[in-house]
Amino acid sequence: MNSEAVLGFHFPPVRQTLTDTDCMLYALSIGLGSDPMREDELGYVFEEDLRTFPTMPVVLGHPGTWYKHPGLGITASMIVHGTQRIEIHSLMPPDASLLVHHRNIEVTDKGADKGAIFVTERTLTDESTGRVFARLENATFCRADGGFGGNPQSMREFAPLPEGPPDVSVEMPTALNQALYYRLNGDRNPLHASPAFAAKAGFPRPILHGLCSFGIAGHALLRAGVQSAPLRMLEVRFSKPVFPGETLRFDIWKEGQGQYAFRAHVDARKLVVLDRGRASFRDFAPPESPSERAQP
Repeated sequence: MNSEAVLGFHFPPVRQTLTDTDCMLYALSIGLGSDPMREDELGYVFEEDLRTFPTMPVVLGHPGTWYKHPGLGITASMIVHGTQRIEIHSLMPPDASLLVHHRNIEVTDKGADKGAIFVTERTLTDESTGRVFARLENATFCRADGGFGGNPQSMREFAPLPEGPPDVSVEMPTALNQALYYRLNGDRNPLHASPAFAAKAGFPRPILHGLCSFGIAGHALLRAGVQSAPLRMLEVRFSKPVFPGETLRFDIWKEGQGQYAFRAHVDARKLVVLDRGRASFRDFAPPESPSERAQP
């Protein structure tokens, strides 16, 4: 990997304007509204008093397949999503016009036989006012690209979870066709749709998007009733792939006021699929109305 080229890569800004359909589709694709009698979820899947689900920024302003640029030295066929973090700075209205900026902020060399990691930052702002809605960090594990002599230490470590039994557990079933819905948010990688493509990648059937399971983690916290205020931060390490139709069991520990740790299991395969998860909650000012956002 050419770490200098990765860190210096220039991303053009991405513009995107949301619609209520975008917002409702995202919420439905991570399982909200599966019980139409849950009024605490209705506001994310029904246009009356519609809200954006807090993890939705992960599907907005995607930078495309920039990592395939030949000068970067990244083996695109050998990369996997390693970790994801989102920080919510202000609530995003469902009609937001976004200006999205990206930059690579870290490259870690784990060694020739262990691969490399690059971390990309994404910042979503209101195009007219510059108000920051969210900041994201996603770490991508490049399994074939280590050993270039770079820094072996990451600037952000995901801390181990508390010992002892969780304070609460919640089961989150997924639908057999959930990946087919989730890919309509923009990630149309055939790995999540085509059995033949999945087989070539070494999987018995198409897998669920990692970011879909990330959104399900936010949904699980809502279902568990742990939050005392809107989501401020959510982060997790992806451990194993999830297959559509599996049930995820989230174990959740309370660590302090508005602070939680969690992991997700697929009991049917005796696997941890999401690990070292953390979430925090805090109060926000309400989102500006379109007329307020137009003011200088």
